[in-house]
Amino acid sequence: MAHPNELRVEKKGHHTSQLTYRKWDPQFLGCSELFFPIMPYGKIFSNSKDWPTLNELNNFKPHEVESWSGHKIRFVLQKGRHSDEGFEALYEPRIFLKGEVRTRLQNWHDFFNAQIWYAFPKTKAALNMRQFISFDERAEFPWKSSPLTRMREQDYMTMFDEGGCIIACSTHKSLPFVFGHAVYERMIKGDFEISMCTIQIPCENSFFELNIESQNKILDLKLSKILANRDIYYNNTPFFTCPLEVAHKIFVTKKWQSPFPSSK
Repeated sequence: MAHPNELRVEKKGHHTSQLTYRKWDPQFLGCSELFFPIMPYGKIFSNSKDWPTLNELNNFKPHEVESWSGHKIRFVLQKGRHSDEGFEALYEPRIFLKGEVRTRLQNWHDFFNAQIWYAFPKTKAALNMRQFISFDERAEFPWKSSPLTRMREQDYMTMFDEGGCIIACSTHKSLPFVFGHAVYERMIKGDFEISMCTIQIPCENSFFELNIESQNKILDLKLSKILANRDIYYNNTPFFTCPLEVAHKIFVTKKWQSPFPSSK
């Protein structure tokens, strides 16, 4: 499948300056077949002539989205790097305590992050809850900045949040659901040489007869319960590595031969 932006991608090694990817592409869903998990939500913006505004990201949510603490999720403007100070500059605490997701305008990374909040809200909330607890245990109050060091679970959560993949498996079929918003960003920029932090979720055979929204909902509920448990980040972690090309092969064949050679 041809990449919709291939004519705009600069080859590495050219001496000309790299083009930015701030240009909006309403055909982003055609970038790869692996975009299907966000298809029901992304199609809302597929006829837009320009980048969605914050109001549109907030108003076009397909359903109510809440943080683990019960606050309604709202996408708010992320100002310049040095504009916000103290609590306002803290990403995870603002989500947990106020439901505010700091979001950059005209930015693929943050646009896809919003799409994943739409598709897997409970899992995003579970990851945020664990990140906040890890932060709160080690940050000095009053909060002014994040701790200088990170915990093992925070690294796992970030890897999955940014570069995660869910492989739904039954006795007869398998299907990869790209979760990491950074993976979508990499694909829209023409980079398909990606390895994802992956987890396998058992499903009934009937799962594969459902529509995408129903499949997302089932996976979201199951995965949120798994990732909310702190023990999995320390004892027999279920994550393994899956190259994007392997995920695409699973998508095409609907077959899964685990484990990958790189998984442990």
